[in-house]
Amino acid sequence: MEGVNEGSCFLLTSDKGVLIGLFGELRFLQIAERTAMFHTTEESMPEVLGRELTYLKEPWKPHHIWMVDPRWTWKRTLYQAKDVISRTIRDNKVSIVDGQEVWDWIEIKRLAEKAGDSRYYPVFPDGRTTLPPAGPDGVIKGGWDHEHCELCEAHVDAGKYGYVDPGEHWVCEACYGKYVVNHDLSFMNP
Repeated sequence: MEGVNEGSCFLLTSDKGVLIGLFGELRFLQIAERTAMFHTTEESMPEVLGRELTYLKEPWKPHHIWMVDPRWTWKRTLYQAKDVISRTIRDNKVSIVDGQEVWDWIEIKRLAEKAGDSRYYPVFPDGRTTLPPAGPDGVIKGGWDHEHCELCEAHVDAGKYGYVDPGEHWVCEACYGKYVVNHDLSFMNP
């Protein structure tokens, strides 16, 4: 149980050749006897008593392991910027960005894709921001100008190639060549 900690985590098990990820809270019962209790809200729980399980701690999720499986589907793709809808919001506390006080932020969301994904950009006291100007309808053309690599967080910038799966997970070309092609999980080691 070395490296295993109590708290939120994923436990992975193989059932009929399919890797199943269960999210929940792990609590040790008897460390010397290597026993623990796992609380999950999963409706369908495979039988895990006495089985070896793979422990996965944040920030990693089961799909990060599956991404290097040879059966996972990837397509080399030229990333193209997406239009976004924007709105300005005021924070209730000040943030310091580049040595300046920032109260206002521009929130952007992609149009008609991946609901829930948002990014925030500061509006500096002089009104300057790093985003192109929004149209009267709040749309910024090409405002979503990059994706993040799922494995290393590097940018896959507009006009550059990366690899994307059917779930819209992106990996940069370097991680694809180093980890995905070689089915290598070493990116998980700190």
